[in-house]
Amino acid sequence: MGLFIGSSLLLLAQETEIAPSQPSQHLVPSQTFPTPAQTQSPAETPPQPVQQTQPAPQRTQPQNQPVQRQTGSDALQNYRIGRDLETRNRFEEANIYYNEAVRICVEELNRNYTNMDSYTVLTWTLLRQRRYAEVINWGDRALRVNPGDFRIVETMGEAYFYLNDYEHSLIMMQRYAASMPRGDRASTAYFFMGEIYRNQRKFLHADIAYTTAVTLESNVFLWWFRLGNVREAAGEYEPAMAAYERSVSLNPGSREAVEALERTRRLNATAQR
Repeated sequence: MGLFIGSSLLLLAQETEIAPSQPSQHLVPSQTFPTPAQTQSPAETPPQPVQQTQPAPQRTQPQNQPVQRQTGSDALQNYRIGRDLETRNRFEEANIYYNEAVRICVEELNRNYTNMDSYTVLTWTLLRQRRYAEVINWGDRALRVNPGDFRIVETMGEAYFYLNDYEHSLIMMQRYAASMPRGDRASTAYFFMGEIYRNQRKFLHADIAYTTAVTLESNVFLWWFRLGNVREAAGEYEPAMAAYERSVSLNPGSREAVEALERTRRLNATAQR
């Protein structure tokens, strides 16, 4: 696998200049780009907690949710509670904890602007809140302190992606993958590279990026579906079928994946006549 990833990275790193964005004819309308909620949460290397207790803000609980929860005493704890609530679609409550995480991080950085753990949790939290320009702003500050903190590099890569700045997103993702080929976010970095190349209709590059992503982490439905998309777009129907079959096995209820598999089977049969 190491040789495969290394050669993949070499090819993907050869082109960093982004062509004008062109939508692919093979994009499924409801499956364009992922939202942050569809990607995995950043690798969470716990910083040392700040030992203090914050007062619980007064808030109205949604109907049928009578349990009131006190905000955590440190930023990472609040971030994790917010992520848990977000996965259960309790977005308003999640935002309470995210805001508390942001507040604590900013206070910590006001006391010590070199605290990289505070920058890390802050940028993770702002990304969850879709405050992408702020992620870039704080990320730039962090990398001036420590250019080698690749937690920040990858998070900025995602923020640039959602700001449609694919040039800088690709640079950040390549930088992360080159320096952290076995990092917690390597598979996600390759996925975002695949998304950028797919949007550029560079289907071979996208195939390599998605293939590397699913090699590193093999149980993400969307990644296999995307791999099928670019193989189908390139006319590689048998490999596309294999990718779609895996996506259907991971999510049998996806009508789009089932239809894509059936379509490529027909196209492959026609091509072999």
